[in-house]
Amino acid sequence: MSLIACTLVSAVSAQTGGGTRAPSVEVQFGKPTFTQKLFYEKLYEKKPFEDATLYYYDNGVYKIISPGEEHYGVFVVHGKMTDDEYAVNFISLPSTDWGGKTAMHALKFNRKTGKFTQQATWEDDPGIAPQYGRFSQDENTFADPRPVNWDNHNNPAGQTAWPFGR
Repeated sequence: MSLIACTLVSAVSAQTGGGTRAPSVEVQFGKPTFTQKLFYEKLYEKKPFEDATLYYYDNGVYKIISPGEEHYGVFVVHGKMTDDEYAVNFISLPSTDWGGKTAMHALKFNRKTGKFTQQATWEDDPGIAPQYGRFSQDENTFADPRPVNWDNHNNPAGQTAWPFGR
């Protein structure tokens, strides 16, 4: 499977006053690996989104969506995502979600209990309290997550769901 090029210009560069783009980098998605649905029980008050979905790629790139966020970043796994317990450190690329800056999230997952803990670090709010919740983990089937957003993530192809069958 070839890698899909994704220029994250909007995520990693800003418009300059003259309408030209600042220097940017190109990031490619690797092969899709896992998705996780996070269900927060303890929330960060500045981002009170109970649910979020993560899309993981084998080269350490991720996308996250929630009712109020959508951005990309990079991650490193301590252990394997198939282990009973493992940890993931995320660094978001600069986005409007985090005031044009990066943020770091350290999550620990326990697949036996289906629970996770999270510690976020962000320059604009250095005292973020720990968060926690439940999660589910499945196979990621999206080679290109760019069209996926919170409004369509359960049906990104735009297919009509027939509520009464045919």
